[in-house]
Amino acid sequence: MARSLPSALSAEINATELKPFYAVEFLFDSGDVRFWTGLGEITADGEVWSGAGSVMSISDSAEGVDLSANGLTVLLSGLDSSIVAVALTENYRGRICKVYMGALNATNQPVSDLYQVFAGRMDTMNIQEDGTTATISITIENVLIDLERPRSRKLTDEEQRKRYPGDNSLSNVAGLQDRQISWGR
Repeated sequence: MARSLPSALSAEINATELKPFYAVEFLFDSGDVRFWTGLGEITADGEVWSGAGSVMSISDSAEGVDLSANGLTVLLSGLDSSIVAVALTENYRGRICKVYMGALNATNQPVSDLYQVFAGRMDTMNIQEDGTTATISITIENVLIDLERPRSRKLTDEEQRKRYPGDNSLSNVAGLQDRQISWGR
């Protein structure tokens, strides 16, 4: 899929000095959690991103010309107990996670809007805790994985009325199953 970078980010990438960073956004029901691969807090895209520095890593994400569903893994280590509490209590499966790329200017401010490089749904979360800090590994699946899931929808009158109340377009289907139809007599 052809994409274009924001012009300011493209200019920064072509500059002689580059300060790139990644940012990860986890969209939970209780509130969104945002980290970036630097230190301190920055404001980008109208949101505040907490610095995770060297304690956050993102696996490679392959993108091919075919419709393959490639995921990635985000590893957060050295987290305090408040973040671990959200991870333990929140229903994370199927929630959206987005990974962005950006660059900082000479005053350590983002040069443009963040550029989304990946979006998917959180699948599994592994937590390892040693009493003071924790390491969380989150597997993110591409939304294309939904194409591989079986669909259990049936073409029956009952199913049709559940999905579309008042629709009786399949009301005669059950009576047609065993009906003998003679053609040409």
